[in-house]
Amino acid sequence: MKLTIFKRLIAGFFLILLVVVALSAYSVLKFRELNQAIRSISAVDSETLRCADRLRDGLYTLRKFERKYVISEDKDFLDQFHETEKSFQRDLDQIKSLLDAAGNHDRALLLRDACEKYSMKVEEEAELVRDKAGYNNRGFEEEKQALVDEAIGHLNVLREATEKATDNRIRMSGEVGQEALRVIMIMSVSSLIMAVLIAFFISRTIHRPVRLLIRGIKEITRGRFEKHLEITSPPEINELAGAFNNMCDRLKEVDELKADFIAGVSHEFRTPLAVIREAIGLYIESLENRPAEKQQKLLSIIEEECERLITSVNRVLNLSRMEAGIAEYHMEKYSLTHLIAICLSKVQPIAQRKNITLEYNTGNIVSNAFIDPEKIGLVLDNLLGNALKFTTEKGRVSVKIIEREAVLSNAGRNEKRRVIEVSISDTGPGIPEKHIHEIFDKYRKLHEKGTGLGLYISRQIINAHGGEIWVESNGKTGSTFFFTVPLSL
Repeated sequence: MKLTIFKRLIAGFFLILLVVVALSAYSVLKFRELNQAIRSISAVDSETLRCADRLRDGLYTLRKFERKYVISEDKDFLDQFHETEKSFQRDLDQIKSLLDAAGNHDRALLLRDACEKYSMKVEEEAELVRDKAGYNNRGFEEEKQALVDEAIGHLNVLREATEKATDNRIRMSGEVGQEALRVIMIMSVSSLIMAVLIAFFISRTIHRPVRLLIRGIKEITRGRFEKHLEITSPPEINELAGAFNNMCDRLKEVDELKADFIAGVSHEFRTPLAVIREAIGLYIESLENRPAEKQQKLLSIIEEECERLITSVNRVLNLSRMEAGIAEYHMEKYSLTHLIAICLSKVQPIAQRKNITLEYNTGNIVSNAFIDPEKIGLVLDNLLGNALKFTTEKGRVSVKIIEREAVLSNAGRNEKRRVIEVSISDTGPGIPEKHIHEIFDKYRKLHEKGTGLGLYISRQIINAHGGEIWVESNGKTGSTFFFTVPLSL
């Protein structure tokens, strides 16, 4: 499957977009990981350290109040102890939830157990103090101090573990950031390289065929039409190359037709000129004896060949005017039957010389046509001349004229109108079927006769009149040319 230029561009942009999306997704994941680490440091580790500091300070405060109470037996100190204990308990609950969230549940239980034992020991001593009962004060003091030291030890271990976890997270965040930066840089450079390669590939697939087209055009400017372009991809350029090759073939064909036309015109001019030159030479030689009959015959030959030259030149001039769009048409109501009779009278001598029978069926046409008599006369001369040219001796040329209804195109709309149809049939060799549709093309010749302009000019004239011209032939014997012109309104 060969991708078009549009699909290649879309595929290239999609690949670049895919890389950009992957890069963005990776960046988002890494930034989210960094964000989680930073939030963990700020929300868990930092709060755990602050809470541990408050608990340690709270233990020292509790220790201070319970000592004062034991020494002074003042109940206010015991109340302050209980108030401080409530705040201490809240911090203890908070640090337990933080440690549970961090997965350090055992350390939280050990800390809570030591603190609860310390509180129970203080309450036990306070009850003995209130009852004024004798007890081992030194033993209680040592037990309480041991429990406080145990709790503070747990707090210190907890603080060290939290600081270590914080350092690990900070180091991990740095590593993640460095890795993300490295990967993003690699992917960015890779994306840039990929974009350049895709742009280069797409540009090359377009640039190379265009260069080949430019080279082919330069070959055409040098008059070389043989070389064909072989471009398989992309499809648009391939289609353009196909059209270019067709153009080359057509230009080559036109060039060959032009060469044939020039050769034909040269032959058409050279033969009459040679005849005229020879006739003039003979005429000069005949001036000595001056036989009038011979001089008259030579002058007739000169006149006929001059007329032939004028006809050839007029065809070329008419062609150039028509193609330039400056041909003038003097339209008027005119009897087509009368015009055909005039044209037949002009070719009657040729028919007699070749022993060809001329038939004319007017079909009782009395209506006039809206035509340029001179231009339609030129069409009749071309068609009759061709019919006599290709019809062998003792053949037949028939002209028929009828009136009928036809559908004509007018300003892009089809409308029914009455037309006069003229048909000219001959008994010549016929036209092969493969040449039927190209017989009216410029420079197209059959049997290597003529200049190939007569039928082309005839079609231009009939089209200018709003009519149609065509030919029918079985390809073996005889042809019939038809044309229509509109009736006068």
